[in-house]
Amino acid sequence: MSTAIPLPPVAEPAALYDRRHGAACALTSLVIGLGQSLAIWGVNNNLPALQGALGATAAEASWLSTAYFATALSAIVPLTKLRLQFGIERFAIWGIALFAAVTLWYVVAPGLGTAIAARAALGLAATPLSTLAVFYMIQAVPAPLAPVGAVLGFGTLQLGSPLARVVAQPLFDAAPGMGVPVFDLAVALLGVAAITAVPLRGQPRRKVLNAGDLPAFVLYATGLALLCIVVTQGRIRWWTDTPWLGTCLWLGIVCLGAYVVFDLWRDEPLVDLRWLAGPTMRWLVLAVLLFRIGLSEQTTGAVGLMNALGLTNDDMRVLFAWVTLGIVAGFGVVVVALALRWVRPALLLSLGLITTGALMDATATSLTRPHDILASQILIAVATAIFLGSTFALGLLPVFQDGQRNIVSFLAMFVGAQNMGSLVGSAWLGTYVADQQSGHVARLIETLTLADPQVVTRATQNAAAHAATIVDPLLRGVVGVSTLAQQVISQAGVLAYGDFFRRIAVVPALTFVWLAVYWTVSWWRQRGVAVAQPASGALP
Repeated sequence: MSTAIPLPPVAEPAALYDRRHGAACALTSLVIGLGQSLAIWGVNNNLPALQGALGATAAEASWLSTAYFATALSAIVPLTKLRLQFGIERFAIWGIALFAAVTLWYVVAPGLGTAIAARAALGLAATPLSTLAVFYMIQAVPAPLAPVGAVLGFGTLQLGSPLARVVAQPLFDAAPGMGVPVFDLAVALLGVAAITAVPLRGQPRRKVLNAGDLPAFVLYATGLALLCIVVTQGRIRWWTDTPWLGTCLWLGIVCLGAYVVFDLWRDEPLVDLRWLAGPTMRWLVLAVLLFRIGLSEQTTGAVGLMNALGLTNDDMRVLFAWVTLGIVAGFGVVVVALALRWVRPALLLSLGLITTGALMDATATSLTRPHDILASQILIAVATAIFLGSTFALGLLPVFQDGQRNIVSFLAMFVGAQNMGSLVGSAWLGTYVADQQSGHVARLIETLTLADPQVVTRATQNAAAHAATIVDPLLRGVVGVSTLAQQVISQAGVLAYGDFFRRIAVVPALTFVWLAVYWTVSWWRQRGVAVAQPASGALP
């Protein structure tokens, strides 16, 4: 009697790659990613223009950025569970619907309050949309190229910041105060149409929400919102002059600490904090935070310098068109580096480019104009894309190797760390520039006396420029001295930004040396272990 040998189960054939579905997913990713980032940075990068349309002060207009970042960062933690419970597409559509309704309210009844509400609604929609942009691009490419698709999807989210400085001004000119919101509303509705027309495949759903999620989310959202208020409002209202900022700071720390303690001891937390606290994710978050601060060279340094010299976004449209192309080129380099497995050399290359670009900008003078910093800003743009794309790829590969179980947590963490790093960088470096400018003003004024013939000559020239409009010679003299004081402040600002660029160049240079030494030592140790291992038939 023979014993039947059971045959192994036949594996299901892998789903064939559908080019039409892939092309539709790629287009949907581009629409979602680019539209979302344009909606974000169209306002954040053009606050002075919107401030005038709303009739608000600079401090009041800054609440627009605060409202967006507070809700965007708060929506990160519940994203994983909401995706499993309802599906990320449904969550995104709910967020877009809320944003569209509040934006329509702002269009009908424009004002600072409705504008802040629209930005808060955008923050809630932006987090799932960021994840969707990556998911769609993953499904746009064959399965073996999923990491490349993820990097390209992440790249679409980076194009909105420079493009907003190119396209926002014509919208403001066409309809002051209304052009950008109407554009955002149109892009939001286009995003809903794209998500509905091209559904994602293989999105699992199961019931995961529980009673403890609500208090955990309240603690987390409250703490993070308070910290966002401190970071965004501190530089404008000044840190030591506003006591309630200190209250917000310690309350925010207490709430976040309570959230961590509460969620760590639950069987089903909002997000896997232990996984996020692992060595790989911990160092990745720290790297993104630190280098997003360093990458403020462009958004805070170059733009701030041009604004200090009296230039607006309209004067920098050509510059940022080239910056956009630089970002595209940088992500192209990352894709090639992934294919050749040269991600670490690409990361070192980006650090070298950032150092070079910052040192080039450190030579700026009061006569510097956008075309003078074009080369350095293209280098910075390419380096920004390479660094963000490389760190994103290095963190994403272990997630793919683990079966993509934590991919939503990773995407939310990475985007959140990037946003928080951008906020902290702008606040810290903006404060540094203000301090340096005050010091340079004091030193320059000490050297200016009316006993100096050059000072008298410059004041006289300034006064003569107003001879056609001011008849009183005494008043003309006062205006001449006042104009000279403004020129001193402007020159002090240029010197402060020079200090800023030199300080920024130190961070990537030191990091380049540290990473090069660390990776070389790690490679040498691994090589030594491989050589010392005894030869045997067993695989290592």
